[in-house]
Amino acid sequence: MLKLRPVFLALTGCLALSAALPQAHAATSGVLTVPAGPAPMTAATAAPGVLDYDGIPTVEHASAENVGGLMYYCDSHKLVTDTTVRSLGRQLASREGIRTNPAYAWGGQGRLMLSPTVMFDITTLNRDQQEAVCSRSALRGPALLAQ
Repeated sequence: MLKLRPVFLALTGCLALSAALPQAHAATSGVLTVPAGPAPMTAATAAPGVLDYDGIPTVEHASAENVGGLMYYCDSHKLVTDTTVRSLGRQLASREGIRTNPAYAWGGQGRLMLSPTVMFDITTLNRDQQEAVCSRSALRGPALLAQ
């Protein structure tokens, strides 16, 4: 039994090291993982007043970080064919601190921040509504770039 102890300790050390490496790599490589956050609202669970007359959430309170990520989501899912979305997303992402902010990662997953603590999952909307969210978010671009 004592002869197996060094093997066990070595295996335990390897497991601990392998668990730490991805986190260290993510910190140095610039890869942003989507952090845990509050469960987002969906089209089915949206509180009264969250969705506009056309069934989409308001984008008025989304941050530059969140809109930047959302532009990435919209472009990568081909929800808007206009190059404005791609251009706005790149301009926002190039600003200091945008790409390292959790709101950017949430936007990239299709989550629109309605407030600092409330998110809406736009992937639960139909394609036309997702396109409308992308377009309305892009309209905020000039104001966000001016900040």
